[in-house]
Amino acid sequence: MIAVPSGEEKGMRFLILMVCVLLAAPLRAESSKPVIAVGEITSAIQAFNTMSIQLAIENALTKTGKYSIMERTRLASLLEERGLSMSGITNGNDSMGGFSGVDYLVYGSVSNVTVEQKNLLIMLNCDATLSMNIRVVDVNSGEIRFSENITAQETVGTSPTDGNPCAGITLANVNVIGEQAADGIANKMTTALFPIKVARVARGQAYLNYGEGTLQPGEFLSIKVLGEGFVDPDTGEVLGADETTTGILEVVDVRSAFSIADIVYKEADINVGDVAQTLGDGRSVKSAVKRCSSDRARMRKDCDKNSGSKRCERGEEKAEKSCAALLSL
Repeated sequence: MIAVPSGEEKGMRFLILMVCVLLAAPLRAESSKPVIAVGEITSAIQAFNTMSIQLAIENALTKTGKYSIMERTRLASLLEERGLSMSGITNGNDSMGGFSGVDYLVYGSVSNVTVEQKNLLIMLNCDATLSMNIRVVDVNSGEIRFSENITAQETVGTSPTDGNPCAGITLANVNVIGEQAADGIANKMTTALFPIKVARVARGQAYLNYGEGTLQPGEFLSIKVLGEGFVDPDTGEVLGADETTTGILEVVDVRSAFSIADIVYKEADINVGDVAQTLGDGRSVKSAVKRCSSDRARMRKDCDKNSGSKRCERGEEKAEKSCAALLSL
C-alpha cells in the first residue's frame, strides 16, 4: 500500500524546498563573479614588508563587490599543482594556460621609497613617498588587462624649524601609505576591467552599477557611446573606437551596490549598458552644465519670440558652443 503524504507533510516539504532555493540563490549569484587572486607584491627595498599592502588590496577588491577573492593559501596550492611560481609568472617565464580556478591575477612591485624633509617656513614636514607598479593579468588569455605606476605621498612627521621631522620614521610608517592607497588601486583596477555602466533609466535618473567605495554624491560622469572601431592596417590589431559623449550625470545617492544619478544634460537617449566615465574637477563641470543649460533656455526664449531673428541665430550659436564645450570635458 502506497502512503499518501498528509497536507501537513506536503506543506513541510514545500517549505524545506523553498528554504533550499533561497539559500542556493546567493551562492549561484556569487559563483557568477570572476575570481581574482592577489599574488606577490615584491619589493626592491631591503627589509620592506609588503604583506600588509597585499592584504589591503584584497580587502579593497572585496569591497567593490565585483569579484570572488581567492585566498592566498589556495593560490599557493594551485601554483604548486601546476608547477608554477609567482616569480615565474610575474616575469613572464611560465605559461598561464590552463591555470584553472582564477580569472584574474594581481601582482606588482614596490620600486621606490623616499623620505624627505620639507621647509614650510614656520615648521618642518617629513614627507614619505611610495612608488609601485600594479598589474592585472587575464589568466585565461595571458593578456595584461591593467598596468599602472602608482605614487602615494603623505606627511608622516612634523617638527619646529629647529627639529628633525624625519627622526624616528621607519619603513613601517611608509608601509601605511601603501595600505591607504589600496582603495584607489582597487577602484582603478576594477573600473578598467569592468567599466561603470548604466543599469537602469527611470524618471530622469540613471542607476549605475557601482556604489560605495567607487562613487560619491556630487560626482559628475559623462555617458560615452562607442562608435565604429578602427584597426592597424598592417597588423589588423584593433586600435580603438570613436567615442561620443551623449550626456552628463551627477551622482545624488550612493548605495552599497549601486548609485543613482540625475541626468543633468543629454544629447540623445541614455540607455542601459551605456558606459559612464568619471569627470575631473566637479566645480568646472557644474559651471559648464549651468552655462549650457542657461544658454539653451535663453536661446529657446528668443527663438520662440522670433525664430528668424538675428538674436535667435546668435543664441543658437552661443548655446551650441557652450554645450559642445560641456560634452568635450
